[in-house]
Amino acid sequence: MEFLKKYLLKILNKRSIDQINKNISILTIKKILSEYRFQNKKNLLKYGYKVFSQQDEDGIIDEIFNRIGFGSKKFIEMGLETGIECNTTNLLLQDWTGLWIESNQKNVEIIKKNFSRYLENSLQIHSEKISISNVNQILTKYFKPGSEIDLLSIDIGVHTFHVLEKIETINPRVIVTEYNAKYGPLIDWTVEYNENAEWDNSDYFGASLHSFEKMLKKRDYFLVGCNVTGVNAFFVRKDLLNEKFEEDTTSKHHFIEGRYWLKNAFDKNYKIKIK
Repeated sequence: MEFLKKYLLKILNKRSIDQINKNISILTIKKILSEYRFQNKKNLLKYGYKVFSQQDEDGIIDEIFNRIGFGSKKFIEMGLETGIECNTTNLLLQDWTGLWIESNQKNVEIIKKNFSRYLENSLQIHSEKISISNVNQILTKYFKPGSEIDLLSIDIGVHTFHVLEKIETINPRVIVTEYNAKYGPLIDWTVEYNENAEWDNSDYFGASLHSFEKMLKKRDYFLVGCNVTGVNAFFVRKDLLNEKFEEDTTSKHHFIEGRYWLKNAFDKNYKIKIK
């Protein structure tokens, strides 16, 4: 009985601490959203919420398409682990169709099990490590060169920037990409390219927000916002802006510092199962 008592107290204490951390994160986000710079009606941050994304990306993506409308309702996501927490599962369940590219074979098997009903008509899965040398070859297996898709989401660890820079065979309307918040809003920095490199759980990955801004602007994509935890940046193609987003599209204006611990605010207290 004494052992059981200690075990239950341990569980209760952990749950209490988790709830306290969640409450602190929620209050911090409310404080951030109350800042003057986020009061512009065209600012995207206040629209964020989680359905299946890791944090608030689902709400921001939904709001972007609420403003620009839908095209093909097709998506591509590169690097999504098991699909339980990624940027396009919410779209898949809203009758979008698309391609998931995931290099980890164990994750792919979990996807095939959990999303079996969607594999018949809505979802294709490609299992391969993406590099600058193969990304366009992979995409042309599923899309005709020049195909317009509504959303491209990319988060492949170390070389997200380099791979995104080389994509030529598709024409996304919206791009969501992970950025490295360590380097702030003004530094132009990218990781050195090494095709065999794997992310070592450090802050040596990807590129600064300013680097993404410069690279994508050359291709007529403009920064329209970042999410509240400072993980993902959102870019919209120039012809779709039409004064529907804030006029200032610079990294200096939109940069959100990395507050990764705020993920606690979006933790849902249930075990996700998709069938």
